[in-house]
Amino acid sequence: MSKYSIGTPLSRKLLLLGALPAIVMFITLIGFFTSARLDDARRDLSESSQLLADSLAPSLEYAVVAGNPLALQEMLSQSIQYSKADWVRVTDVMGDPIGFAARDDIPATEPTAGITIYAAEILQKPLEFETNRQASWFEPEYGFTSGALRVGTVEVGVSDRVLQARRNNILWSSVTVGLLLLLFTILVVRHFLNTILSPIYQVSGRISRLIETDYRINEVNRRGNSRELIAIEQQLNELAEHLGTLKSSRDQTLAVSEHARDKAETASNAKSEFLAAMSHELRTPLNGVLGMIDLVQEEALSLRQKDYLQTARQSTDDLLTVINDILDYSRMDSGAFNLEQQVFNLRTLIGNCVASYRHISEEHGLALTLNFYGDWPEKHLVLGDAPRLRQILACLLDNAIKFTNEGFVNVQAGCCGVEDGCIILTCSVSDSGSGIPQERVSDMFGSFEQLDAGDNRSFGGAGMGLSLVQRLVELLGGHVQVETSLGQGSSFRFELPLELASPTETPKPSEPAMPASGSPSMQALVVEDNPVNQRVAVALLTHLGFHTDMVTNGKEALNSLRNSHQGYDVILMDCQMPVMDGYETTRYIREWESGNGVGRTPVIALTADVLPGTELNCRESGMDDYLSKPVRKEHLREVVARWVKLPEH
Repeated sequence: MSKYSIGTPLSRKLLLLGALPAIVMFITLIGFFTSARLDDARRDLSESSQLLADSLAPSLEYAVVAGNPLALQEMLSQSIQYSKADWVRVTDVMGDPIGFAARDDIPATEPTAGITIYAAEILQKPLEFETNRQASWFEPEYGFTSGALRVGTVEVGVSDRVLQARRNNILWSSVTVGLLLLLFTILVVRHFLNTILSPIYQVSGRISRLIETDYRINEVNRRGNSRELIAIEQQLNELAEHLGTLKSSRDQTLAVSEHARDKAETASNAKSEFLAAMSHELRTPLNGVLGMIDLVQEEALSLRQKDYLQTARQSTDDLLTVINDILDYSRMDSGAFNLEQQVFNLRTLIGNCVASYRHISEEHGLALTLNFYGDWPEKHLVLGDAPRLRQILACLLDNAIKFTNEGFVNVQAGCCGVEDGCIILTCSVSDSGSGIPQERVSDMFGSFEQLDAGDNRSFGGAGMGLSLVQRLVELLGGHVQVETSLGQGSSFRFELPLELASPTETPKPSEPAMPASGSPSMQALVVEDNPVNQRVAVALLTHLGFHTDMVTNGKEALNSLRNSHQGYDVILMDCQMPVMDGYETTRYIREWESGNGVGRTPVIALTADVLPGTELNCRESGMDDYLSKPVRKEHLREVVARWVKLPEH
């Protein structure tokens, strides 16, 4: 049903408006004339019946006076045939019947039920003689010159059925005429309604076509249309012309917008491809730098050499942080930023994150403290995105230490329950730094904003930290607040809702380690095309107790795996390589193992590509685990230990 079909149609309303007065008028007139006809019929029957009685009375005088019953009966029979009476009766002076006549369908009795009787007296009038008349013998014994003598009564009986039949005839004829007139009136009204409504329907159809974006100009019909409808049609033509102009403008705007969107999508895709390439190209040399620094730091060095290496390590970590922030921004802008849901110990995570900055704060001469308050759950286990929560707290700590020359950095973590199964974490990072002017507070959370602008700013950095913190907190369902005053330090506080882990949920344990083959020297294969990263991976695996082979692409890896007599305990597989990449190589390895009945060798992805979907692609190709470059020794040990039982140091 159309949404415009609700309500009573206009044609029905106008038809009712035209027919209703006619109906009232017809009912009134038919009622009046029917009542008048019924009164006339009643009066006519009464007058005709009485006239019959009055006419018979003089005619029957001779027959009654003469005592001639045959003549009396003949006269009565002739009279009743041409009247509406049911019977005629004649009585003498004493009231005894001396003559009776009835219709053929009436019993020979004198019924009185439902009968109206009209009576007239039969009078013997005196005879007037001339004064010079000689025949006196003809004069009656008693003179009648003084008046008439009643000799009997004639009665005419008329049944009520006659009046009822006449009444029914009048009513049926009135109803028939009234209905015919009413039908004629409705047909006339409908004819004129169609004449009136037809232009309105045309206007309605025109509006429907306008809604369906049909903006053609129609010729105005001036014949037979009212002035108002002609004006409406002209206005609709003007509206159609205006809408057509707007549609053309809209189509042009949409075409421009589509072109701009295509360019934006192309630019976005180019940006994503650039970020992926940049991530890979930057993380690959960083892996070599950090790996070599880790290896050198394990050698015997002088204090100055250790200081130099620590500075290089810190600079490399800062560069890695900038790369990670840029990639996070790219994921948020593209909508590919996914939050994880895992069970973790909230209090332990906060304590470990603060502890990792304790050495840096001591080097800056700052006192780093951590205080817990509030109503903490008994087991401290919550469900959420632990890496992102750690990233938020780490960014605030790094920002506070960077902008505080002396004094303290204080972390306070509070917890309160709001309902069953849910808590609110309130965490603040306060410092005794220089503070921030109130007019610049609103700019702190903008992307790439620095308090000191220009080339002479006091502190470095890309200006993404606080903006990233705000966006991460909002993605996690919380909010960030800042309290600061110039020269008196700053305090950044964020609140996050967290779901308590159920008693059956526990933090995901590491997958059980697979025991080594028992050989004195464990075997490992490194598949990596970058020479520096090859040396780093080999050196790190050597420190873990592996005898390591090294190849530069997937095809060489397959040949080495087929020719190895002892087999490999673990394979570190780079994903992006010439000749054959890591994904294809892993699929071939799994097919070869399945076809030759060889046990499954753990393959750990080693890639600089950390964009969304990379880890999923690795696992779908058959890899068992995932390591992103740059690879740290402790991270490598943790991942390898899931699959190979490492010797204890």
